[in-house]
Amino acid sequence: MSLVITTTALAAASAAAVFLGALMFFRYRKKKKVQARYRPPTVLSDRVGEKDPAIPRLLHRIWIGPRVFPPYKDLRWIRSFDTVNSDFTTVVWKDPDVKKLIDNRFPEFAGVYHGYRLNIQRADLARYLVLYEYGGMYADLDMSAVRPVRELIDQNQGKRFFCFVEIVLDPERAREIGEGESIRAKGKEMGLNEIPEDTERIASYAFCCTPHHPVMLGILQEVVKRAVLPVRRQYDVFYTTGPDLFTSVIQRCKNGHDDLAVIEKIRADGFLVHQGSATWKTFVNFGFR
Repeated sequence: MSLVITTTALAAASAAAVFLGALMFFRYRKKKKVQARYRPPTVLSDRVGEKDPAIPRLLHRIWIGPRVFPPYKDLRWIRSFDTVNSDFTTVVWKDPDVKKLIDNRFPEFAGVYHGYRLNIQRADLARYLVLYEYGGMYADLDMSAVRPVRELIDQNQGKRFFCFVEIVLDPERAREIGEGESIRAKGKEMGLNEIPEDTERIASYAFCCTPHHPVMLGILQEVVKRAVLPVRRQYDVFYTTGPDLFTSVIQRCKNGHDDLAVIEKIRADGFLVHQGSATWKTFVNFGFR
């Protein structure tokens, strides 16, 4: 009897090992296909200083941290975005690439970048620097695509900066956030904002623009102002580099820049959807150090 049990157990273990091996190989092949499609930033060497009047067909991704790109968790969304927007050249920026960009083009941001407590803050700043220098589109890895972004751009001739409404807050909820988050009070003391928070929050998980757009310059200038604030809570990331900062600048600029398009959420969802895997919130890949 024990021999039968042992043989059965060994057969089950062998079948499980075969299944896991096949699954790992399947995942490996999927990751390799994405890796083969993405190019390092060296393909952009001939675009330095370029002032394109149109939004370049470039899709930038940022990957800060020790893990291998791409993460399997977001792979199906990455592939959907790349497939639907296949006319874009896809580029992935890793730690050495971002540091080289800062050294060569933005040395004044070196102290800010390296001084951040969190990798997610560095990833936020990296996307702003990359889009300012090269233009194109940035999208988080947990974005999935519904329709080509090029359709949206073509439908809005004359627009040179596109951003998307993430959520519209109830005024009372905005007031609670504005008065409840201590970093906003510190920001107000510095003259950076007024409480409450903006009710119409603009997403920083996807946007596109022409190179050297003045709105993107305004975002970079705001980054420097807020870099002195300490980060102790999750919302502090939103405020110092994320959607709070992004929203503040967009709301400030939207009436003074005719080429700025703020796409309402119901329309934006027809082109791209934020799945919200929020890996950085686990503090594993983008965490405290």
